[in-house]
Amino acid sequence: MSAAKAKMREKKMRNQPASVQYPSGVNGEGGSQNRGVGSGGHPSSKERKKPEDTGWVRGHQRYGGGYSKEMPKYITGGAFARARAAEVKAMLRAVSQTTCSSHVFQALPKHMRRRAMSHNTKRLPRRLRDVADRMREKSLQAGSKKKKESAKSKSRKARRRHGNLLLEFNRRQRKNIWLETHIWHAKRFHMVKKWGYCLGDRPTFKCYRSCYRAMSSHCLLQDLSYYCCIELKGEEDELSAALSQMTSKEAGPTFAAALCLSGRRQVSVTVYRAGQYPCQPLGPVTVLWRPKTPGIRGRQLWIWAHPTLKQDLLPELQSVCRCWEAVPPSVDPEVSCAKEKSAPHPEPENVLEAKLKPGAKRKRSSVDASEPPVKKILGDGTRLPGTTVTWKSSSTGIVINDLTMEIVRYRLIGPQSHSVLTEALEAATVCKEVDKSFWWPQHCSDESNMLLHQQQADVFHTLKGISSTTELPPGTVLGLTVDDPRLTLPTKKMKVLPCVSQAQEADEDKRKELILRGVPEQCCQSSLWEESVRDDVTENKIPEQALNRMKSEMLVPGSRLSPTPPQGRVPVLLVHQPGKQVGQEMSSWGAGWDLLLPKGWGMAFWVPLVYRGVRVAGLHMGLKHSHSKAAPIFPHDFPDCPAGIRFQEEQEAEFLDKFKRHPPAKRTNYIKHGCLAPFRCPWQQLAEEWEHLTRGGGDEPAEMSVAKPLSLFIVLR
Repeated sequence: MSAAKAKMREKKMRNQPASVQYPSGVNGEGGSQNRGVGSGGHPSSKERKKPEDTGWVRGHQRYGGGYSKEMPKYITGGAFARARAAEVKAMLRAVSQTTCSSHVFQALPKHMRRRAMSHNTKRLPRRLRDVADRMREKSLQAGSKKKKESAKSKSRKARRRHGNLLLEFNRRQRKNIWLETHIWHAKRFHMVKKWGYCLGDRPTFKCYRSCYRAMSSHCLLQDLSYYCCIELKGEEDELSAALSQMTSKEAGPTFAAALCLSGRRQVSVTVYRAGQYPCQPLGPVTVLWRPKTPGIRGRQLWIWAHPTLKQDLLPELQSVCRCWEAVPPSVDPEVSCAKEKSAPHPEPENVLEAKLKPGAKRKRSSVDASEPPVKKILGDGTRLPGTTVTWKSSSTGIVINDLTMEIVRYRLIGPQSHSVLTEALEAATVCKEVDKSFWWPQHCSDESNMLLHQQQADVFHTLKGISSTTELPPGTVLGLTVDDPRLTLPTKKMKVLPCVSQAQEADEDKRKELILRGVPEQCCQSSLWEESVRDDVTENKIPEQALNRMKSEMLVPGSRLSPTPPQGRVPVLLVHQPGKQVGQEMSSWGAGWDLLLPKGWGMAFWVPLVYRGVRVAGLHMGLKHSHSKAAPIFPHDFPDCPAGIRFQEEQEAEFLDKFKRHPPAKRTNYIKHGCLAPFRCPWQQLAEEWEHLTRGGGDEPAEMSVAKPLSLFIVLR
């Protein structure tokens, strides 16, 4: 018997009961055993020798033999009965158990089935009617439940109404914080939930090459509003003494660096646990001091940190500044009293009907509503109204404010970032009206403020004469007040290019001074530092509907509104971001500007920037930008920080889950490839081995001992 037939026989006999035993090595006694021998004793062509039989063989035999008729010698009765009983039991289970949704009448033969049996059980035989009635009752109950649930859901038209839409958006922001540009990103990007935010990861279209071209030759735009801002107020000596415990001059710039302390530069500082340098690092933060202002006692600084670093940084700042006294959030009683006094009395029904025009629909007013009108959530929607965000110290006088999601931050990357800013923004026009209800008319009443504003506008105009963003000193800060950019929104998208004529008209001396020395210290001041101004600008923002109505009333369509509304001025801060600072190739590549705004004005500035031809990127391109700059990324490249350790644990769980989702035959064989740690980088093991080698430990040769950690490092990277 051939190998294939033997294998087939083995597979066939595998499922046979053990009680039936066949003889091994017994040849079948066929009637054709002596056949095939001619008269001369030699086999003819048709009378060939048949191979030996080896028991039962599947299928028709090639040489005319049939199946072996030999019976087993004996059968064990008990084992044979148990085997047959198990087979019968399995057969009955398979027949009675339904593996899919089936009806009772499907148990009948096909010639007895009728279409009416599905809704009329009397068409079934009597033995099946009870089962059919029970199944029919279950289906009716399930249908009634579905109908009740579907009746609760509103129609799409009702769900898309403005009030209902806002309620739905506010409900969805309770778990993950939405940025002000979330709706814009959700229509164009793949969204991910990270660090308590809902962020755009990458666009839904191909963008890698175009984004790289934008970073290299034009401008790339990112929304970094998810970065956390912590504000510190107090005396300069007290702040410097407290913050010096968390830094060291050996690790780079500190909070008390000369250029940083003056407010002219923004610097990056690596912070540690208080008094634990060089151990227990927390991570990098960016520090921005407010320039000294005449008439204001004390100093003020902002610390910008990654959201994963905030939970470690904030308690450490409270510890070194001794700020443990929680300040409850202020509630203005006058506002609530004014709302109660100004609440109109309900008018009679006939008066309301008389006010309505014939054929007009009656709108839902605040009088009819049992609840106040729905408002869009600005800032952190997951934070409860009574959550403490301010802490103070009676001994040091330092006050800590958590300004997370209170300031919008956009990053423009590329050599033409300054051209996009100068094209999209315009310095605020002077307001001659005296209106104390808005902050800008009061600001214009002071001549010193107007003089400072004119100097800032001149510096901003000088930026147009610069050919590339990389020419400016890194970390330069410029304060400015601009008009509402929606007033100068172009009708079509356009790609901003540097204007040669404006570059020639710019004063050459001012341009050289700006490139060499940066922005003067007095021009780094901005009203964005004041909380009252930020709140005033956010509350008095012109709604989009009112702005469109004002534009429609213009005699010349598309022209700018004149005069500019008094509430259409916004204080901003422009912070220069350095480019590549490592190596000789592509020096200063990836430089750009950060634009800081008060909350509520995110989309008012986002759309005008997009209309200037910038390319929008998400988290993925942010990582690629840092890789191209050869700059470490937080928390990816900081495995010794608490945030980096947590990130590695989350990444390991994600990679392991993805690995287990593949079937075993399709999984990567990391053992075969020699990968020691496929899901996590064992930096601790690498550091310990290097420390052991540097101390001269080990008995193996130097070449052999060095090769081991180096090979490990190559595998990890």
